[in-house]
Amino acid sequence: MALFVYGTLQDADVLAAVLGRPVDIAALRPASAPDFKAVAYPGRVYPALVPCPGTTAPGLLIGGLDSLDLAVLDAFEGEEYRRTSITIVLDENAVQAQAYLPAIPIPATAPAWSLHHWSTAHKPQVIAGETSTAQSLRRRLSALLPGKAS
Repeated sequence: MALFVYGTLQDADVLAAVLGRPVDIAALRPASAPDFKAVAYPGRVYPALVPCPGTTAPGLLIGGLDSLDLAVLDAFEGEEYRRTSITIVLDENAVQAQAYLPAIPIPATAPAWSLHHWSTAHKPQVIAGETSTAQSLRRRLSALLPGKAS
């Protein structure tokens, strides 16, 4: 399963914390989502990917995810997001990938979101909490998925 990420999951530390392992750099490929924009999720320090014709949201395509990875990512993203298929551009080709879109309507006029700003302003405060949350989710979900151990 290929997953397009456009927000904090682009950060290697966050992604490793959520998945419980470092991610092979070869599994990460630069990609973009045409006609989408990353904006601030209202009241949060992380983004939402919203339709916005004529714009393009940069991100990464993550390959090599297994069922436990996806279950943990789904639980980590919680009720605020829904994983769905969108068209992205990878190596100048349009392809389908999964992405987390907000569960509530957020206007494209919301303030733009950037990984650089998040990294400098918020990462140090949230990384420990996200690591702990992800570890708990992995333990709980690995017990529910046949053949998976934490």
